[in-house]
Amino acid sequence: MTEHKPLMAGKRGLVMGVANDRSLAWGIAKTISQAGAELAFTFQGEALEKRVRPLAASLGCDFLLECDVTEQGSLQHVFNVLAERWGGLDFLVHAIAFSDKEELKGKYVDTTRENFLRTLDISCFPSPISAGGRCR
Repeated sequence: MTEHKPLMAGKRGLVMGVANDRSLAWGIAKTISQAGAELAFTFQGEALEKRVRPLAASLGCDFLLECDVTEQGSLQHVFNVLAERWGGLDFLVHAIAFSDKEELKGKYVDTTRENFLRTLDISCFPSPISAGGRCR
């Protein structure tokens, strides 16, 4: 009889964007962890670290890295540390979302160009660029 391995057994991935236990990123992290994946998490700032660290610990994970996705040096540091520890990544979950709170109060059509571009920069750009050939 063939033994079945969990779907993500032996896979290592970075989860970016956990804000709390209701985050999409957290739901994904729990599911892929239960499927056997080994995870690392990023956070930005002390306040988020205080929320992410216990969640990661609940999955048996202590691999957390501070990361500001608006700073290329910060992204580079994260991927250098990952490469050092794991040799690379099998997958990356980019679930970071951002927009100026004041802009969220109005209508979408009233969003300023500046806020729209900053929102795209933080919420969309880092994922494919930051992985930059670092996934196996």
